[in-house]
Amino acid sequence: MNPIHNIPNLFKSTSISSQLKKQWKADLKGSDSNVAIAVYSTKTGETYTYNTTPGHKYHTASTVKVSVLAGVLLKNNGELDSEGKDYAKQMIENSDNDSTTELINNYLGGTDGLQDTFDQFQMSNTHANEAWGMTTTTPADQIKLLNNIFFSSTKLSDSSRNYIQHLMSNVESDQQWGISAGSNNFALKNGWLDQDDGSGKWIINSIGRVNGSQDNDYTIAVYTDNNSSMNSGEKLVEKFARSTKNILDN
Repeated sequence: MNPIHNIPNLFKSTSISSQLKKQWKADLKGSDSNVAIAVYSTKTGETYTYNTTPGHKYHTASTVKVSVLAGVLLKNNGELDSEGKDYAKQMIENSDNDSTTELINNYLGGTDGLQDTFDQFQMSNTHANEAWGMTTTTPADQIKLLNNIFFSSTKLSDSSRNYIQHLMSNVESDQQWGISAGSNNFALKNGWLDQDDGSGKWIINSIGRVNGSQDNDYTIAVYTDNNSSMNSGEKLVEKFARSTKNILDN
């Protein structure tokens, strides 16, 4: 193909990148939070990233539960017994921590199994912690996983992908905040955690897929910490989600 034919798309992708970064910087005005975001657009085939604090380690909190389920299905050839299915449903739809621990310990092979999951999906900047909510990651790594779940995968079977998509599309109503802001067609998993360092600050994260307009479905991962409260962290994530959608839908 003549590379000249790709120039309009290149210009468009560059424009989107600059628009997003400009808006994301504006979204941070007046905030002391650390924020990192990554978005993959099916329309441009590009991943756009931004990080207020390069090198900062972001903790997954409950967003790691998507990796747990993907790893369990991968390890068990897409098959779960009835108890495993109950754990998976509780883990994703209700964010139940005990179910997550059961799946990690009894279906995934513990912390080593969780790290193997990250390695399988080439999430090279994600590192498992025995306290699984304290696993560290980057939004770009999460996009790799989400793209395997929502778009195509050489690792996960179609039935496994559909299963994860279904659960992420049916999280309980009071947990549907985050990357869903401004959208009525989405699948997500959120994470929230008191930083437990005496600061009173919060870790607030949200990952998932949004069905955008004009054939522009996208995956998105937003990671934040140093939020003054859970509510302020949610509002910040949703500000990023809305501005991202506004730009990608144009």
